[in-house]
Amino acid sequence: MQKATLIFLLWVIPLALAGCGGKPAEPQVVMDEPVPPGAEDAIVVELEFTADEIIPKEVTIPANKKVLFVIYNSDTKPGDKHEDHNLVAPDIGLKEILVVSGQTVRRLWEGYGTPGEYRLGCTIHSWIDMTLVVK
Repeated sequence: MQKATLIFLLWVIPLALAGCGGKPAEPQVVMDEPVPPGAEDAIVVELEFTADEIIPKEVTIPANKKVLFVIYNSDTKPGDKHEDHNLVAPDIGLKEILVVSGQTVRRLWEGYGTPGEYRLGCTIHSWIDMTLVVK
């Protein structure tokens, strides 16, 4: 009886430890995010991240108008490490929008009320930026 118990414990304990330990699961990335609620009356701004730039380089929007950013990251070089990018402009209240390689994100932004030209950029790659004109 003791031998059977010992064999059972030697078999069950490693299985239990394997199931309890390990790395936490990484959050699943949705490659084509749906349109968020509340975007019905927003201006749609489509952007593309490449390895070297944001296309288009300049976008004009009216002041105080909601914006639905639709951003695609086409920076998928075969054989190379695929690059994630982000779009951010803290001075006008645009929080970071992270875009994984090959992903399309759709994020709603409340817009900005003061007319002017503002820099939006990728903090991961400081040379990648664009201009947002608020009229």
